[in-house]
Amino acid sequence: MRIVPLAACHAARAARLHEAGQPGTFLTSLGPGVLTALYRALPATTAGFGFAAPAGDASEKDAPVDAPPLGFVAAATSVGRLFVQVGPRLLPPLAARLARQPGLLARCVQTAAYPLLVREPDVTATAELLAIMVDPAHRSQGIGAALLDALVAECRGRAIARLDVTVDAVNYGAQRFYERHGFQPQRRFTLYSRAMLLYGLDLAQHE
Repeated sequence: MRIVPLAACHAARAARLHEAGQPGTFLTSLGPGVLTALYRALPATTAGFGFAAPAGDASEKDAPVDAPPLGFVAAATSVGRLFVQVGPRLLPPLAARLARQPGLLARCVQTAAYPLLVREPDVTATAELLAIMVDPAHRSQGIGAALLDALVAECRGRAIARLDVTVDAVNYGAQRFYERHGFQPQRRFTLYSRAMLLYGLDLAQHE
């Protein structure tokens, strides 16, 4: 299995994996155009980073890194700063989507306020895992674990002390995945009128 840095060439496939992995969520409701723009812009920002698992034989040294990924993971050192940095790329497809579905505007405002819900001023060097998705046909093959391992290693290389992730309170499968990898529940909060759990991984204690 190959794990490579997330790049703009992975954006369209990442958007499709996101739609398949989180149907009915807010970001998915914005449509593939917004998701593709997000994942195309994210790797070029200073706040965002991630990894992809491109299809192909890991033993092939010259295998293309732009092959469609079987899974990906994306994170940010600051969600607020990421929103600012990707904003210009998201505005055209987002405006088109809101013109068709103006009811989404209220949820966009909630999303903009999201960093205030999870921010802890006493922890300075944190990152947040934004999405980790694996093709349904290739789950239970260790791809998600390999992507998370790469992300954790990158966080340590950046001297990040803790990695956070928000999980829907009824998504028990995701909760078990994170708990198996050392994440601990921190607190509950409400977003989009749904109960959410904030999990955190203390990177200093899990080396």
